[in-house]
Amino acid sequence: MSRVRYERNGCSCTLTDGKEEYRFQSSESLSAGTPVAVEGEVKGKDIDATVVVMLSEEKADEAIRNVEANLKSSLVVPPGPALLKDEITERLWDSIKDAALELLCARKLGRNALLRFHGDADGISGAFALTGVLRCKAFQQNSAVYGIRDALRDISTVGQEGRALVILLDFASNDESQEAVGLLKAAGIKVLVIDHHPPGQSPPENLLNPLMISPGTSRYTAGYLACEVAIACGMDAERGRELAKIACTGDKSDIIEHTDEDRKKAMVLDYLAAHISFGNNLDFYRKVMGNKSLFASIAQQAKESIEEAADKAMAKMKKTTEDGLEIAAFPLDGIVTKGEWPPAGKITTCIFERLSRDSPLFCIGYTENSLIMRLNAAAAEKGLSANELARSIRESMEDFVVGGGGHDRAGAIRVKSGFARDVLNELLREAVRRKD
Repeated sequence: MSRVRYERNGCSCTLTDGKEEYRFQSSESLSAGTPVAVEGEVKGKDIDATVVVMLSEEKADEAIRNVEANLKSSLVVPPGPALLKDEITERLWDSIKDAALELLCARKLGRNALLRFHGDADGISGAFALTGVLRCKAFQQNSAVYGIRDALRDISTVGQEGRALVILLDFASNDESQEAVGLLKAAGIKVLVIDHHPPGQSPPENLLNPLMISPGTSRYTAGYLACEVAIACGMDAERGRELAKIACTGDKSDIIEHTDEDRKKAMVLDYLAAHISFGNNLDFYRKVMGNKSLFASIAQQAKESIEEAADKAMAKMKKTTEDGLEIAAFPLDGIVTKGEWPPAGKITTCIFERLSRDSPLFCIGYTENSLIMRLNAAAAEKGLSANELARSIRESMEDFVVGGGGHDRAGAIRVKSGFARDVLNELLREAVRRKD
């Protein structure tokens, strides 16, 4: 059943086989998304129902497969991506199209849907796009790991009937998330993951991630991908482009040209996300972005706090040059407070942008528990990758490193307390070794 309208003496239902829709009345309360068998006299698009039976699990699965196959064969999506047309997006198109068809099926069949989005400008912008084409509950996720508690909470929220859909945006490609994803599937819930972080050894089945087709493609951010999916579902392309620019600038991606205004919007979203607890929905973000005076005030406050922190960090910065690679490293302890604004990544980026030039530059901000890396285009052209550096350090110093990763030109390494200096020294040696 694709739609149900509750009335005084029962409900008015719309039933689809994926090709046609039929209407019937039921004296019992039924739920949209529920597979049923209806017997009765067909009069055009109306059924005078005499028997309505909920299908057994086996028959329901078969019916749903047939309905989805019929729907997907009849749905019309664009012939290719709307925002970018290059080799990577062309290779990603089948996965983008499949994700769009998943959302369109959920919308057409009236399924319960829930979206968890990562709490930063990339995740929030992508969430704006997806909720523009699919009615769903949306909640902020600040962790890169989708945990058992998250899964149980989501199963409770969307229910175990009607083949609900859960979308995980900008996280959950990693192995640490797969046990929880498996719980959703065991509950009969469909799962779609849209991400651009390195996938684990056993990535989720229904995954849209550029790193699955080619290494070094994490700059095609989750928010950008979500915008392509939303446009394929019918979102206005210009609105999608507006959101994709914010998503990309928020994650320091240059795949789409963006303006100072886009950077300001991304900073405000990051600022808000840093102050808002786990589980927030999108309403507050929408209200702030639509209030010009409040937006301007927050943007100014966010910028000033970053600049002030950057000034303090640069006073302790040490710069060296090794074989043509300029290295700038600075401590952030005493400047950064975990969970508060500005985060270490924003301060490091601010300093990196002050220093960035045409010659290769490797910028590292470090705390007691983390190393934040930024590389300019010239350093990347010399063969340096933040994600590869993080991977190498994880492997060579596994007793000292908790985890790490990132993109080609931005990444982080999480370190056990007391070992930041040791890991930093090894990171610097590895960067010099890898250059050229």
